[in-house]
Amino acid sequence: ESPLKEDFPNAITKVILLDKAGGEVSAWELYGKISAVIGKDIGENRVDIDLSRSAYASMVDVEHAVLNYAAGNWYIEDLDSRNGLSVKKINQSETFKLAGNQPCKLDFGDVIFIGMCQLKLA
Repeated sequence: ESPLKEDFPNAITKVILLDKAGGEVSAWELYGKISAVIGKDIGENRVDIDLSRSAYASMVDVEHAVLNYAAGNWYIEDLDSRNGLSVKKINQSETFKLAGNQPCKLDFGDVIFIGMCQLKLA
């Protein structure tokens, strides 16, 4: 079970799709979830975080990445996507690309790059 927001003010409770200027386009709640697949709703395929309407949808795989909650933290893992994914940690200036099957621990304020889509953790 996810932590309560008031108990952990820096707990990640949602994923926000940003535009180029850093404005909010869409948001998805993570509260109460233990995992969320990021990708595109196509045909019968349904994902938790649907980027099919984003400006850069062509760079997003149907099932691109997965967020998992374990031991009090959220982690992201690339699902062998074509374009991979990168993370910009809140306290660092550079963005780093994740290797496949290497879960990355996420912190409040980090930004995930899926293709050119920017997802901020809040």
